[in-house]
Amino acid sequence: MMYYESGLLRARWASWQDVRAGRKAQANARWGWIKAPGDRGPILWMQSFSDADPQRLGIELAKAMAETRRDLRMVMTFETEYPALLEQYTTGVERFGYGFGPCDHPRAVERMLERLTPLRYLALGRAPRPRLAAALGRAEIPSVLMAAEPGPHVPTLVEAIYPRDIRQAEAWTGCGLAAPVQDPVDFSTLFTIAQVDPNFRAMVRGTEDGPLWWIQGLDAAQWAGWRSAWAASPLSRQGLLFLGGTDAPADLPGLSQWRRTPLPAGSVIVVDADRWYPALAAAAQAVHLQTASPLLQWQVYAGSRPISVSPGVILNAVEQLDADTILTLEDPAQILGHWQALRGDVMAARQRGDATRRIFWQERRHAGERLPEFLQRVFDW
Repeated sequence: MMYYESGLLRARWASWQDVRAGRKAQANARWGWIKAPGDRGPILWMQSFSDADPQRLGIELAKAMAETRRDLRMVMTFETEYPALLEQYTTGVERFGYGFGPCDHPRAVERMLERLTPLRYLALGRAPRPRLAAALGRAEIPSVLMAAEPGPHVPTLVEAIYPRDIRQAEAWTGCGLAAPVQDPVDFSTLFTIAQVDPNFRAMVRGTEDGPLWWIQGLDAAQWAGWRSAWAASPLSRQGLLFLGGTDAPADLPGLSQWRRTPLPAGSVIVVDADRWYPALAAAAQAVHLQTASPLLQWQVYAGSRPISVSPGVILNAVEQLDADTILTLEDPAQILGHWQALRGDVMAARQRGDATRRIFWQERRHAGERLPEFLQRVFDW
């Protein structure tokens, strides 16, 4: 059950529900009953909370840190588990353990710190909750905050803050903290798949000539509207539409069930796993992001395709984008009309795709230059 705040009764209720559902490990971890991997060596506690992107960032940083500090044990906790991600990316990572973390009740966080006695605490994606922030201060455990939005409660002993972008950096600077705010860097660009064999388009179309279009981030209420708009669009006569999001209709085929045979024009296919993102980003004629995490955005930027987004999407490296590089569009008819126009203006489409790819590679080079600095910090602990 998803409850990780500080309420005693609600936390106990959540743990009872977990035990009833067979999730005893999650129930125990909520109250700080966690064991570190291995028997010797200082411990780094990484807390990645509920989103998938910070978990992936933590895993990739753990791989790099394992090469820098051969004695360092690393524990990454989370509040939502992504089994496929963990299975795919954690194989072979030395001195690294992961699992559910504690709630923010004082008893849970104190027990967690007593059992781990961490050398450092690394927050991924957000600042720690208030009871944990206070406990870290009392225990004099230095903290590093990475890609985290400013919160109302920050540990008193913050060693460094690594903002993901200029927006985060300015927000942290405005908080007036004594902790050093580093120059913005997004280390997730380093493990974004940037070079993709472009044979996906040929595999799904065979000898037929027709474009692929990709929409990602739909919710349950949006699938029907997109299917109707696609059926009425001239683009469906030759193209394929790939839709990704939550609560996909059961009657639509998923990419994971695709038998590697050409698909007929007009087909609508569900993007049912993120392992398809690199291939789609490289093969689609254009991409629309209804919602998008930073890591997904970098993947699409790297694909060098025209991008549009729905209102409310916070873009990566927005300060580097020209006003017409990534368009904000709202409803299916508007987006499909825009795609139809792109087919008649190949040069403009190519220029927009090239612009986002250049930004991606610029940020990736910057992250590559900054990673040794972070690893030196880890070495010096």
